[in-house]
Amino acid sequence: MTADKTIAGSELGEKVFTADPAQLSGIRQWVQGVAESTPLQNYQVEDLLTAVDEAASNAIRHATPGERDRHIWVRCAVLEDGLQVRVRDEGRGFLVPDVPKMPGPEATGGRGLPLMCALADSVEIASGAQGTTVTLSKRVQPPV
Repeated sequence: MTADKTIAGSELGEKVFTADPAQLSGIRQWVQGVAESTPLQNYQVEDLLTAVDEAASNAIRHATPGERDRHIWVRCAVLEDGLQVRVRDEGRGFLVPDVPKMPGPEATGGRGLPLMCALADSVEIASGAQGTTVTLSKRVQPPV
């Protein structure tokens, strides 16, 4: 899915979370703990955490509506130059736009994909009948 190389031994595994909004803080804490072991700057970590929150929120809200015993999977991998986080669900999928656009101020949703694209250095989305996988990467950059 991506050409990024991981550092030997840096694959940190995948955690399974119940598709419940109450799990969002646990997802964020786990990813933050991993991110703190990288050379990413604090502002970069915050950007990535916000993008991960959006991906996980979308997985919980859109991919599992009204269904019990559904899960999402979150995987972190430390890259040579940053961090990659994948959020995967088992929902019905959706048509991925070529370029996600921010909706107008009156809209009550639709900001998640544009925010992810603005906050992560790369965003890959694979979606189909078996579910959706969002891959977010953040790379080390000098402080602003």
